[in-house]
Amino acid sequence: MRSFTLITDSTIDETASYFTENDIKCAPLSFTIDDRTIEEDCGQTVSFHQFYDLLRQGKQSSTSQAKLDTFLRLFREALDAGQDILYVGFSSGLSGTYHAGCMARDELAPHYPDRKIFCVDSLSATGGEFLLVDKAREMRDSGCTAEVTAAAIEQMRLHVIHLVTVDDLNHLHRGGRLSKTSAVVGSLLGIKPLIWVNDEGKLEVCGKVRGRQKAIQYLADRTLREISDKNQTVRIGHGDCPEDAQMLANLLKKSGVRSDIRYIGTVIGSHTGPGVLTTFFFGGNRKPE
Repeated sequence: MRSFTLITDSTIDETASYFTENDIKCAPLSFTIDDRTIEEDCGQTVSFHQFYDLLRQGKQSSTSQAKLDTFLRLFREALDAGQDILYVGFSSGLSGTYHAGCMARDELAPHYPDRKIFCVDSLSATGGEFLLVDKAREMRDSGCTAEVTAAAIEQMRLHVIHLVTVDDLNHLHRGGRLSKTSAVVGSLLGIKPLIWVNDEGKLEVCGKVRGRQKAIQYLADRTLREISDKNQTVRIGHGDCPEDAQMLANLLKKSGVRSDIRYIGTVIGSHTGPGVLTTFFFGGNRKPE
């Protein structure tokens, strides 16, 4: 039996097989597009390419946090099996999902006095959240307790660096990140914003460049400058732009850094739009120097 039950959200943007093979429970967020509301299921109901094509056609996608009832069910199943719980959640700076997990903990804990439930705010998203969940998996599988693992993940979380560029500023405008004027003028000038996730787990613009190629080069240069250990695998996320992701991977490879390319999922992609490109890795301080 595993030393504890590990639970996270669909926003780690992993495959269905990853959850199954590693015995990790998933609380799905949902998105609504083209009059359909769908719980995230690793691109099985709506493929990632299909989803981003809908956005390119002008369809808008809205998102909803994971449900309290889902957390109550997942937590009860683990507790009834005699397991402690570690929930590593989607950044509270971007969603109320983490708080729903905490509500489930507070409701159930009094009924299971012999069990421990730990909730850790990852202050991260997509590949950044994945890095922490996978570290928790490694610790669980090596025999660490939920308490020890939770403390370690809390220590690691502000060293998970997210570097992001987007191709379409209008999605950031709809999310309240840019004024309409800035979005229109920036799009006309070909300006690409450079974004990071700050210590509060929120998106913050850290610069801008003109042109897609310069944005890709920035991600590579900044990743190589900030990475703490070049032996780690950098997670590259993309919004249906695999050629750009491969170009970024090739730039990293020239300096001996391995990468793993994955789609940005439907919930995160609803707010970033097609063409989003990211790197996630362990480094020093989160803020780009």
